[in-house]
Order: sequence, then C-alpha cells, then structure tokens
Amino acid sequence: MRSLDTFSANSLKVLERDFEEFKNKYIYNLTLFKRDERALLGQKFHSLICAYLKNFDTQKMILELNEKENNIWLKLKEKLEDKKNNFIETEYSFLVKCALNNRADKPYYLTGRFDAIYKDIEGYVIYDWKTLNLPSNPYEDLQSVVYLYCASIIFNDTNIKMRYFSIEKLDFIDVEFKSQTFYKQRTDKVIEKLHLLNNLN
Repeated sequence: MRSLDTFSANSLKVLERDFEEFKNKYIYNLTLFKRDERALLGQKFHSLICAYLKNFDTQKMILELNEKENNIWLKLKEKLEDKKNNFIETEYSFLVKCALNNRADKPYYLTGRFDAIYKDIEGYVIYDWKTLNLPSNPYEDLQSVVYLYCASIIFNDTNIKMRYFSIEKLDFIDVEFKSQTFYKQRTDKVIEKLHLLNNLN
C-alpha cells in the first residue's frame, strides 16, 4: 500500500469513519462520480461570493441565477455588505507541515482552503459557506479542528474563530479557538489509525 502524507479535513473524516472507504478513495483513487445538485449550487454561490468580495463585476454571474437563487443572493449580499471591507482573502489554499506526535521522522501535511478570511480588531474569522445545513457538532468536526489549527499556524495568532455560514438560511455557527495542543492531538489520533493499519498490511 502506498504511503500517504497529505490530508484534508474531508479525508480525515473518511479515515476516522471507515478505513476501507478511505483506502478506495484516497489511496486507490476509486471514486464514484455522481451529479449532486446541492454541490453544484454550492459551487455557484462560492464563485459568486468570491467575486463579490473581490469587487469583481458579478453581473453576468447574477444573470445565470434562477429566481429562487437570485432571492437568496439578494438577502446574502445584504448580510455581507457592511462586512465587505473586512474580508482580507477569499478561496485561500493552505498547506501546513506537521509531525506525528511531534516526531520529526514522521512528517505529514494538512491541506485545505478557507472560503474567506475576515479580520477586525477582535481577530480572524474563517468563513465556511454551507449551502444549507450547518454541522451538528461543530466543535468536534474535523474541519473545525484542521482549519483552526492551520489558521493559528499561518497567522501566528490564536484570536481566531471558525464561522459556518448557511447561504440559504442566513444562519451561522461560530466555533471559538480552543488550543493548538487539542487540535494537534485530535488530528494525530486519526492519522495514527492509518499508520497502525499500514503496519498490519
């Protein structure tokens, strides 16, 4: 079995839940492609929000929205309007080097993409746009764990929170920063599962 040293929050979720699924999807690259209308809608709004926050011309993108989507956009735009100037980055990709249990001989990388980064006098807010539903247990969600940990490394700051924002419901959940140690131990515990299973094969 080939080694794997780069992990996203999604791949860690799969690894924690089901090793066979993880192996097929992330090691053997066996993926069933299916048309997901919710995912397509999410991509459309992600692109539109990104363009809007960057002050690009969004007129053509808005013309492609149906009536329901346009109504969602008008309400969302109103919510973002007064915060717009505090967004310092959108679609920010990251790659952070780590060491399993702080052992230099066992490096791995955490990767992902912040949908948007907001900054004010209180600190950083990492936005994650959700098409509809918010995570049921956001403090334990591996996306929160990975994103908050990596943000604290990238910004060298712990005044950070994660904001899951529902595009359709205009509702959000904030996850306050806990500690680098907590996030790192949580991540290491999942990755240890892969090392253990690799040693058994």
